[in-house]
Amino acid sequence: MALLTPDSIYTAYGLTVKQYFITEHFWNIDLPAIRTQPLIGITIHNTNDINEARQTTDSEQYVRATVNGNMGTVRVHFYVDDDECWQMLPLNWQSWHAGQAGKADRYGSGAGNAQTISIECIMDGSGSEKDIRAERNCAKLTAYLLKKYSMNTTEHLFTHNYWCNIRNGKVGTIDQLNKLNDGYKGCPIYIRPHWDEFVSVVNRYMADTTETVKEEPQEKYIYRVQVGAYEDRNNAVTKLKEVRKNYPDAILTKTRKA
Repeated sequence: MALLTPDSIYTAYGLTVKQYFITEHFWNIDLPAIRTQPLIGITIHNTNDINEARQTTDSEQYVRATVNGNMGTVRVHFYVDDDECWQMLPLNWQSWHAGQAGKADRYGSGAGNAQTISIECIMDGSGSEKDIRAERNCAKLTAYLLKKYSMNTTEHLFTHNYWCNIRNGKVGTIDQLNKLNDGYKGCPIYIRPHWDEFVSVVNRYMADTTETVKEEPQEKYIYRVQVGAYEDRNNAVTKLKEVRKNYPDAILTKTRKA
């Protein structure tokens, strides 16, 4: 499959976010639904670094792997790496990310999936400069989203680990369950060991009053749907009249036969 072309691009705290909504591109994969419950926060994950192909980035490859069906049932809002971020679900959609293998609720906590925005930060845990940049970009994106929805890091920022603890019947504050080992993956496995430091970085970005979101102009497209093709013009006109009952702007065009 060719590299993906973003539908639109914006920047937040200097991070480039490329939007490619799989909900609009008619891929033959299962999709979550539009969110019907209140948004309660942001959930942070780690996913492993990969060998990126030339002329692309890790985050683009993860989105492409999703549309290819290679990510199983995982559907997250954002993938972020050391260079950029790709968003593949609109923010008013649910996502599939808060699961724990072997549990009855195999696709994860209902609240985690249905009521939080999901971010996968791509790292390898080596502490390399690439890892540091990826985590910093994740903090930028997190800060932007929390500010966008007037949320704070105390009550509205979750780890994947938190939802596993909830499903396992653990009790505690959000901060406690964000850090308490869930006995599963401890996700975000590379960020959670210094969770307080990560939260502090997010708070610093949120305190930046000079930040503005910048959008790049994108080409506008018109999509047309053909409902029939006829050799006899009378048959075409009859069909057009039928279609115009529901779609008054429907038109009839004439093309040469191949």
